[in-house]
Amino acid sequence: MDILSPPKTARGRFKNNFLAGLVAILPVGLTAYLCWLLFKWSGQLFGELLIYIPYLQTLPQIARWGIGFILLIGLIYLVGLLASHLLGRRLLKFWENVLTRIPLIRIIYGTTRQFTDNFFTNKYAFREVVAVEYPRPGTYSLGFLTSEVLWDMGEDRKGYSVYLPNTPNPTGGRVMIVPLERLFRVNITVEEAIKLIVSGGMVSPQALNIMTALDQDE
Repeated sequence: MDILSPPKTARGRFKNNFLAGLVAILPVGLTAYLCWLLFKWSGQLFGELLIYIPYLQTLPQIARWGIGFILLIGLIYLVGLLASHLLGRRLLKFWENVLTRIPLIRIIYGTTRQFTDNFFTNKYAFREVVAVEYPRPGTYSLGFLTSEVLWDMGEDRKGYSVYLPNTPNPTGGRVMIVPLERLFRVNITVEEAIKLIVSGGMVSPQALNIMTALDQDE
């Protein structure tokens, strides 16, 4: 029996149609929910301050949240505008120096700053998908190259730092130093790889190929 053939029973058809509807609705629903959380959070953060302005005290809560969301977008834009000018960069550098002198804050700020710098400005970070022979030779896990710096692994062996994400949450994972001969190029983009990881392999491109090992580039 072909497992991909349409079910013949009414129960089977109902189940398939229900799952198809669920798959179609979930991405839209989750996106709307996350946008609502961002809207609500920014509204509570900035919008509630509007009650201290006499003419705005009578505004409905949803209106204050909307204004708060606009204020958050404006604040992010102004900080970006400030950071693009010399005086602004000096002010931000001064603020950074203050934060790095506070023991606990220094660790949190330093880690967060390094992550955001690598993720948003480093042209190499998370730009290439690789297949890693893990957890044993002959089986492969998808990973991302995170640095262009080669590790010296001794005996004329070189390796790269590779981030191996977890399924279905790619923000959790592990960093491994993998020799070049156990790293293989994959013919998919970073976005396609993330979709594949999050979906547990259910959402993937039609053609998937594990290609040459990175040591053959040497």
